[in-house]
Amino acid sequence: MTEPLVVVGIGHDGPAGLSPQALDHIARAEVLAGGARHHAFFPDWNGERIVLDTNMPQQIACIQKYASQRKTVVLASGDPLFYGIGRLLLEAVPREQLLFLPHLSSVQLAFARIKETWDDACIVSLHGRPLQTLMPVLQRRERKIAVFTDARNSPAAIGAFLHETGQAADYPLVWVCENLGGADERVTSWAPADLERPIFSPLNIVVLLRRQDEERPIDMFPNKAWQRGEAPLLGIPEQMLRHRTRQGDLITRREIRLLSLCYLELHPGEVLWDVGAGSGSVSIEAARLDLEMKIFAIEKDIEAFENLKANVQAWGAVGVHPIAGTAPEVFGELPDPDAVFVGGSGGRLEAILAAALDRLKPGGRLVVNCITLDSLTRGWNWLRDHGVQSQATSVQLAHSRPLGNLYTLESANPLFILQARKRCHHPGKSL
Repeated sequence: MTEPLVVVGIGHDGPAGLSPQALDHIARAEVLAGGARHHAFFPDWNGERIVLDTNMPQQIACIQKYASQRKTVVLASGDPLFYGIGRLLLEAVPREQLLFLPHLSSVQLAFARIKETWDDACIVSLHGRPLQTLMPVLQRRERKIAVFTDARNSPAAIGAFLHETGQAADYPLVWVCENLGGADERVTSWAPADLERPIFSPLNIVVLLRRQDEERPIDMFPNKAWQRGEAPLLGIPEQMLRHRTRQGDLITRREIRLLSLCYLELHPGEVLWDVGAGSGSVSIEAARLDLEMKIFAIEKDIEAFENLKANVQAWGAVGVHPIAGTAPEVFGELPDPDAVFVGGSGGRLEAILAAALDRLKPGGRLVVNCITLDSLTRGWNWLRDHGVQSQATSVQLAHSRPLGNLYTLESANPLFILQARKRCHHPGKSL
């Protein structure tokens, strides 16, 4: 590669908004890559053209090949390194062979038009993602949210979602910024309910602004609090989750849930199995820690599974995949886990441990909650007999309750947490 692969950010105003340096690179290029809209800005340019569409892996490979032989320029919208093609090019081409000439991003322009700072804004992309991706951000009550839309996740769909999830009261003002930087630019503000009627340009970005009069008293842990985005950052109260069944309350209590997550030692982007998920409290709590984590919540009880699905939808936990079935039979359908949490075993603890440890990645973590001495003994003995070093923690909780005009402590049943780690493979050694 004699010259760097040049990636030029371009706005809706086309060549008029480009620097002399960017225009010079385009004029001297022998190969020009970009979307159809980008190519339309240069109808008189002569040379090899690559039109970028949905077949990106093949087109990136083509760009690599051309760039090694001829001067190549890639056109991208706004800032190529901000939700753009820059990420893919950095994965395919050595950094020293790339030159980025960014344009203003649509987020910068949107906040400039509505005259708001954006260093404290949260950015969400709904390109090819479900609308539920918005829910964790809304629940955190972010003051400013910029949303990249697509044909499915349009401003109208976002407005309807705000109403369906009870968030419209907290985000009563929605800005729709269309064709930013172009001659047909339009920036308008709407109430969520009014977004269904107008037709917007497909080139738009949505900005949600939270209401300012937020200083209002609230009940301690009301059932509807999550709808207003007032759930705590960590430790979802039991009242905020559906967990009642004919068998009783199938939920991992808040304190035990947080201890279990601590022992799981989760990392961004990992795969977690939640076996005997019940209401899904552990899965949803984990999903709120990292949106990129892939979590498979397995539950065999029909009532509990319905609660699990309802909770996942209500909390917008897009990383949680509810699985109806019995462990360990369903494990064959799942990707290998980095961590496994066993909240319920249905009397099949040994079989679950064997299958889970077989599939765990080297260094993977296993955490088992045992509510009886029998399950603790069975789990401990099985792990020991199979050469897996484990640790056990006894948890005894007591909560205050009134006793006449005084208060006393009411103890909950003790619970035991087993923890183990799968050893890295070595020749001649077992788990």
